[in-house]
Amino acid sequence: MANNTTINSELFTKLLAEAQFAAYESSVARQLVTAFDYPANAGKVLQVPVYTAVTAAGLTEGSAPSAADTNTTSVDITLGEIGTYFQVTDFLRDSAERDVMAELGAQAGRAIAEKMDSDVFALFNSFSSSVGTEDSAITVDNIFEAVAALRANKVVGPLACVLGPRQALQVKKELYNAGGTIASSTEVGNATLRGYYIGNLAGAAIYESSLVKSDLDTDTDTELNMVGAVFAPTAIGHAMRGGIEMETQRQAAARATDIMMTAVTGQAILQNSHGVKIVGSASD
Repeated sequence: MANNTTINSELFTKLLAEAQFAAYESSVARQLVTAFDYPANAGKVLQVPVYTAVTAAGLTEGSAPSAADTNTTSVDITLGEIGTYFQVTDFLRDSAERDVMAELGAQAGRAIAEKMDSDVFALFNSFSSSVGTEDSAITVDNIFEAVAALRANKVVGPLACVLGPRQALQVKKELYNAGGTIASSTEVGNATLRGYYIGNLAGAAIYESSLVKSDLDTDTDTELNMVGAVFAPTAIGHAMRGGIEMETQRQAAARATDIMMTAVTGQAILQNSHGVKIVGSASD
């Protein structure tokens, strides 16, 4: 009789639970963008309608106004599979003092979360509006400029700013040593010294991630640049069908068990004008 997930469920339950928890706790992108839960058996392309802006007009008593046109466009989010694969030998499983299945589940969950984040962050370079300069360190002013550009586009509400580690370093240094004098550090600068989280600037919550792409180089040198962004949740959509799924298969000859962890996700820019990319050196 073949080994299957039914008769071996006691061995693998912790693996799936650990993977779900690790993925949802580790993923930053799904908390910052517009998330869509896509149902099963509904195809592999999610079509999101995007409405054009409507302008209100003054009304004349007793007269009917002209009908407003609400022309819509659509954005397609194509789903694809992401996942991790393990093969656990019986000897390892039965020899380890630690819970191998649970720990591999946490590893799988974090890997899937990182893949979701990196796929979303890779869209930053597709924003048309840009601040910062290649081969130069970014500044706090770049963040202020990006926020101002979004407000000019009638984007209201809280914003998110995701920066690469070298970009975040320059912002931290500037906030810490404002104007070249430590004594003049702002409240935000003092908070930056104490905590992991940079804080809020001009209504944008600042996040730091090593998953921000650092491969931009459009000039003649070889210096690479990171592309972060300031954006509203309406700028990017992220779709996910179901949760993390697990499938196991016994490999008798190898005296091992194959474990495949998968998730079905997709991402796309919904409204280009709701995001501004931040370009800066990946080494400064």
